[in-house]
Amino acid sequence: MSGLIRNFEKVYKEYRLKTQLLMSLVTSACASLSSCWGAQTKVLLASSTQTNGVALVRDSSAVASRDMALSHQSKPLVTRIGSWHTWNDQIHLQPGQENNRLLLTFTNGADGRPKFTDLKVHLGRQPFVTLKDFGGADVLSCDLTNKLTRGSTALSIQGFGPSGARLNWKLYIERPVITAVNPNPLSLSGTVRVEGKNFLEHTGNMKVLIADKPARLLKSKKNEIELRAPAHLSSGKHDLLVVIDSVKSEPFKVSVNGTPEITWVNMLASPPGEPVTLSGKGFSPVAADNVVTFGRYRAHIVSATETCITCIVPEMHFPQWHLPITVTTNGVPSMGKAAINVDIRVLLNEGIPMF
Repeated sequence: MSGLIRNFEKVYKEYRLKTQLLMSLVTSACASLSSCWGAQTKVLLASSTQTNGVALVRDSSAVASRDMALSHQSKPLVTRIGSWHTWNDQIHLQPGQENNRLLLTFTNGADGRPKFTDLKVHLGRQPFVTLKDFGGADVLSCDLTNKLTRGSTALSIQGFGPSGARLNWKLYIERPVITAVNPNPLSLSGTVRVEGKNFLEHTGNMKVLIADKPARLLKSKKNEIELRAPAHLSSGKHDLLVVIDSVKSEPFKVSVNGTPEITWVNMLASPPGEPVTLSGKGFSPVAADNVVTFGRYRAHIVSATETCITCIVPEMHFPQWHLPITVTTNGVPSMGKAAINVDIRVLLNEGIPMF
């Protein structure tokens, strides 16, 4: 009897060991399968697919780029329980914008609200995407580069969901990019050339702002704009922006020398060949950047700072009374009314300002 019991105990121990080993293998296999399934699911949600030849990306980071700017966006699209709803919108592109990179992004469950449970989107009156294209994600980005034409394209959305379910869409477009401005410092009298990319091939729907003042556009193409700077810009550094519709470039820093101004002439009268000192502001410390004229006669400049120019009264027939003096710095003529009498007498200015 005791031998029978010992045999039973031995068989029972072997059974328990085999059972534990089998359970361990099953648990390990389940964990590996779960991990593999989860990894495959993440890859699927982050991967790209296509519908109607349009690349779809189920990832909100697709629009996270400094080169992209918001061009259009919908109002919140909100459902009521138990019925389908239809929203009709238009996407409008200026001529040339159809060649820029375009991303149309849908967010289901926008602002933390409930999600649509069914969705049908038509673009240009053709079936575009459905809820299945989201693949379980909340955000779907559609690459529309070279898929739209200039002008208006119809966008129709049909949605179904619980009361208060919310969806919105946003269209992102490549913003204008400025790479260079010539000359810089700007010329306030000549032509300024802005170089870059994603500009328009015409000036009608584009503007350039310098210190928030509109410049006068002369002509443009995809990578260059020619313009005249706004008059009477203050000296110093300013932001230059290219704006197409509501899409703005990143600011580009430009310098402006400003408009020179004569506030004081140290002589009321002087003969030709004598030195005269002009005081004011906005002059260039580089003498060659300044031109001083007495009427139509150009004077020789002896020295120059930003606030003072010493020059020689040019040779001319005299006497000439109240002869206007002008300083032109970097092509910009001075403001104010400065004058001198060209006469044999030398008469110092002891307190009369020039305005």
